[in-house]
Amino acid sequence: MNKKVAPTYQELINNAIRKLVIIITVSISILILVVVGIQRYSQTVRDAQGQMMSLYRANIDDIPSFIHWNNQNNRHTRQNTVIRVKTKQSSITASSSRMGPDIITTSASKKFINQHKFKILPGQHIVYVQGYGLFLFYKNSEDGTTYQLWASLNNLISSMILLLIIISIITFITLGFGTWWAAQLSAKLSSPTIALVNETRKKIKDTDADQPTLQVPKSPQEISELGHVFNELLKTQNKRLQRERDFVSNASHELKTPIAAIRGNINLIKRHGDKHPDVIPESLGFIDEESLRMQNLIKNLLDLSRADRAELILKDVDFSKLAQNIGTQYQKTIAQHLKLEIEPNLHISGNDDTLKQIIVALLDNANKYSSEDKPITLSLKEVDGKARLDIADLGIGIPDDQKSLIFQRFYRVDVSHSTEIKGSGLGLSIVSQLVKLNNGTIEVLDNQPCGSIFRVWF
Repeated sequence: MNKKVAPTYQELINNAIRKLVIIITVSISILILVVVGIQRYSQTVRDAQGQMMSLYRANIDDIPSFIHWNNQNNRHTRQNTVIRVKTKQSSITASSSRMGPDIITTSASKKFINQHKFKILPGQHIVYVQGYGLFLFYKNSEDGTTYQLWASLNNLISSMILLLIIISIITFITLGFGTWWAAQLSAKLSSPTIALVNETRKKIKDTDADQPTLQVPKSPQEISELGHVFNELLKTQNKRLQRERDFVSNASHELKTPIAAIRGNINLIKRHGDKHPDVIPESLGFIDEESLRMQNLIKNLLDLSRADRAELILKDVDFSKLAQNIGTQYQKTIAQHLKLEIEPNLHISGNDDTLKQIIVALLDNANKYSSEDKPITLSLKEVDGKARLDIADLGIGIPDDQKSLIFQRFYRVDVSHSTEIKGSGLGLSIVSQLVKLNNGTIEVLDNQPCGSIFRVWF
């Protein structure tokens, strides 16, 4: 079964303009025909009624008076008419046309009068005379005299047919020109869109390369805006792809290091374990440490993956009580002094588990980069109707040019000491994602006289 092909932008514009031209042309043509037809018909009716009124007022009772009236009347009429006057003594029939008056005294008179006449519409004066066409028929009687008038509609019909032919010719010419004009206009309007489509097809042939930006036409404005928005989307997608590549590369590197250490110690045990049993406990210690490091890395990767896909159910949380409990418990596990500056009864809409994970991760980060004699501060207060969580340390600090990078996956500030300070560089990435899930924002500020402040707004 053949799949129906959708019409192109050019075809849609072309068809729409062609239909518009047809509708306008046909509507104007019908309007002209109706207006001219009504006007000509009304004029014919007025002339016929005028003749009938004049005939009625003439009080014709013999042939000379009828001939006199007929000569006078035909000076002012343009209609082809047949008039019959029947008196008690005689019957007179006359015809008038643009060629002049003619008193019918031949067999033509009897032929016209005796022809079958059919009324077209009830209540109307239009009759059809067989062999002669359509006529307006009026009749009046007074004092034994009967007046009958037939005004021909043939000239009106011929004029309307001629007008219809002329309008049809003009319509076909207009449609031909309109179709050509529609094709030209649609091609012009659709050319920027087609150019943008062709540019896109050309750029996406290489699926392995970054998605490049497109050359955007300057007009029309809608296509230009669409192209610029599409380029912004491509830039965002390129950044996302680069982050994914960096993530895979860094994850491979982080996993490669403990695996290499484990395999190295296993080989050491195989080669020297029999002759030097003392290397076995030391190697097992290294293996245990590196396997634990790899386990933590995998756990962090799983946490990050869950955070990317998670949809939390937020509810009212006593944030003050939660932070107070975490701070009290955390103080027991670290050597540094943990100062707690927490306003009571501060409630937010959030998720208990992820809020705990955020506070613990930020405290771990402060603990990692601070010496044992430098205190850590956990502060929670209300500022401008929002809850502000600050975790401040007096550690090595974060350079300004790296503050926007620390929430990227596997990014660590002090690369030269990365082997001394344990961690995978995923903790702050997880924190950033969990903060977003709780409808919060996180930023990094400099602490005084040194160190950093991680500030979270809820």
